[in-house]
Amino acid sequence: MKIKISILGLVALCAAVFMPVTPAHAQTDSALVQELVKKGVLTDQEAEDIQADEAKDYATTGASKIILSDAVKNIQFYGDLRLRFEMRDGTVPGGVYQNGSATSIANKGDSETMNRWRYRLRVGVKGEMYDNFFWGIRAATNPTYDRSGNVTFGHGDAAGPFGKGQSLLALDQVYLGWHATSDITLTGGQFANPLYTTNLVWDDNLNPAGAAEQYDHTFGNTEAFATAGQYIYQAAAGNGITNGIGGVNYSNTFMYAEQLGFKYKFNDNTFFKMAGTFYTYSGTVGTSPTTSVASLYGTSPLVLSAPNASPSYFNAPFVGAEPAPYTNVTGINDLAVLEVPMEFDFKVGPGVHEVSSGDPKDMTETTTGWSLPVRIFGDFAYNTEADERTDEARTAIETAESQNVEFSKSTGNSGITLTNSNTGNGTTGSTGMSPKDVAANQSMFNSTTIQGVLNSGKGFLDQSAYQVGVEAGQLKKKGDWDEKLFWQSTGYYAVDPNLIDADIFNAATNLQGVVVAVAHNWTDGLTSTLRYAYAMPVNGQLATPSVNQDLQIGDIKHYNLFQADLMWKF
Repeated sequence: MKIKISILGLVALCAAVFMPVTPAHAQTDSALVQELVKKGVLTDQEAEDIQADEAKDYATTGASKIILSDAVKNIQFYGDLRLRFEMRDGTVPGGVYQNGSATSIANKGDSETMNRWRYRLRVGVKGEMYDNFFWGIRAATNPTYDRSGNVTFGHGDAAGPFGKGQSLLALDQVYLGWHATSDITLTGGQFANPLYTTNLVWDDNLNPAGAAEQYDHTFGNTEAFATAGQYIYQAAAGNGITNGIGGVNYSNTFMYAEQLGFKYKFNDNTFFKMAGTFYTYSGTVGTSPTTSVASLYGTSPLVLSAPNASPSYFNAPFVGAEPAPYTNVTGINDLAVLEVPMEFDFKVGPGVHEVSSGDPKDMTETTTGWSLPVRIFGDFAYNTEADERTDEARTAIETAESQNVEFSKSTGNSGITLTNSNTGNGTTGSTGMSPKDVAANQSMFNSTTIQGVLNSGKGFLDQSAYQVGVEAGQLKKKGDWDEKLFWQSTGYYAVDPNLIDADIFNAATNLQGVVVAVAHNWTDGLTSTLRYAYAMPVNGQLATPSVNQDLQIGDIKHYNLFQADLMWKF
């Protein structure tokens, strides 16, 4: 009898836990009770009593008032909240143009420092339908900047102090998918990046939009995987009009990714993983490519809006030099990037050993004492069209410089705007550049970073990017620690500048440096992280261009970052 009472309690507990989730669970519990009746564990009367009690209890809960479609198999709510203190500091050498202004020259060098208290909130819901279909929706804060989601406390708006202009939530994931087979998954919409990659190439806040096809199969100790992505990089004119009749015709821009990789498992604690990915683009030419890059050397940061100011229409030289080193940095012309991420994971410590007894088939692995998970990781990226990218930059500068002569009426070429007061040289009726105009323009051409573009860019480090590091520990439960140390270098012409990480290296190219981070789980789901980074230019002759919404200086010589995070995952 005691056994039956215990079983009754167990059944009641299971029903109490699972029935409020969805009505479908009630059907599952009913089937379980009936199975226990068949096995003689419960009598018919006991089964009826359990079901009646559970139905009465469920009717009094809030969950009973939630009605879900029969098409929903299960549903899960999740999210994370991160609080952060951050300090960023960038210094520039003396005698360079500052903040995109040709009239403000720092003779002794200058710096820009930001100290901010910030937060990021992401909330989502995902689930499964029947017949192997799935879905998901997620929202994140700060919709005005896709590579962050961070909101700065006290950020001003028209209402005065304690502003909340960045606090709006916007959908950053909306997708439907299908597990076509046990090995093949198809996904459409805007979703988490399905590629095996790192923040060397992809900011983890970015969610590609379009379609992805994934294959994953295990052959013995080897897992083979492949992913193909067709992403809508940017819709033309913001509305995707193509082949318009009787109007302006803009082209949509697409990004394509193809990845092949494998994971070889030596044992339960040790594996090696590696992949190769190739990224290409289409639709990077607008109907007016000669005017789509106007004011590359404007005096204010680039605003990514409307077709002629968007990455899709920068089919022009990736120059990024003074007096506005961060202006033309979004161009995606001449980009065909090969990426090779990899890692080797294992455990060390006296708690990892194997015990064999007789037949090798009976070999068992046991863990006693402590064991430390270790991961050695790396990533390498190379732009196979880097030569063309830098040649176009040189050509644009050289062509514009050839037009910088007295009486010339030209205002430049390929978007490089020359000063032309149109006042002539004082002779009646003469127009064109004055000697003063020519001298002002020549000062720009003589600047350090423009000369750097002309004299460099062919080197391997300018055309490639790499990351190498080590991580020890893991964050799975209360009390866990994780430490990470890595070096990263991003060449001037190496990768897509619109995708790289903004949290650590300011979303800038031509920077290299070290990052160290220590994280600790205070309780399940609550983690603190301390992170420090230092960086300097890969090529001292070139600027460090960025359209990041953090530090705006574009010729950083010394960069420091400190972040203190507290993250709650739910």
